[in-house]
Amino acid sequence: MGYYQGIADYYDLLMDAGYYDYESLATSIRSAIGSRKRLLELGIGTGQVAQALLKLDPTYDYVGIDFSPAMIEIANKRLSNSIPIVECDVAKMNLDRKFDAAISSGGTWVIVRSNNELQLGTHLFNQENDILGLQNVAKHLDSGGLLLLSVHSPHEDRDLNLTDGIVYSQKIGKPNGSSEHFFVEKTYSFHKEGSVLAEETLALGFYKDTAFQKILADVGFKPLEMTDDRKFFVFEKVD
Repeated sequence: MGYYQGIADYYDLLMDAGYYDYESLATSIRSAIGSRKRLLELGIGTGQVAQALLKLDPTYDYVGIDFSPAMIEIANKRLSNSIPIVECDVAKMNLDRKFDAAISSGGTWVIVRSNNELQLGTHLFNQENDILGLQNVAKHLDSGGLLLLSVHSPHEDRDLNLTDGIVYSQKIGKPNGSSEHFFVEKTYSFHKEGSVLAEETLALGFYKDTAFQKILADVGFKPLEMTDDRKFFVFEKVD
């Protein structure tokens, strides 16, 4: 079974239940990218960010990628098949074109604010894949292109009431690994009246500040700034 395959419909329900404010995220992205039009979303999921951005500006030349066929199916329905969405692993991505900006909003990579430091969170499973993935993103950006990573609080246990009596629960395991690069298991669970409807556990990786900044610098990205609303950290591709 592919990633998120068993929980995709419920995950989409969660994303529609106020887990994120997509209009606010889209406004922040538009402000950060300025006049840039050619956009690549890394981990498009079920398409809410793309939908909100294209509502703000239908002229965006937008492409999404994701490694979950189930998520892509929902995104295509949400967006009425109006943009290309490619099933691929970012570490193996080859889209044969360039973009002005790449966006990961809760997708492949995120920035986590933890104890007055920043960490890089990743859905990939080892440092080699993260390096290959970031190299691929850099190859797909023109010089001066931007990489936007959404900023999040640390993961924690949480329950959220959804529609029709469905309850979402997330459980976060203990860190495992080195002080510079570690993993935690995150369990997504959807249940109703005591019965589990769907459940999946994924390993999420994290890099401490000094480690991830070196990785990004080595593949050609320099940090610019956090957006004024602190929703995204912006990096620029440099030659």
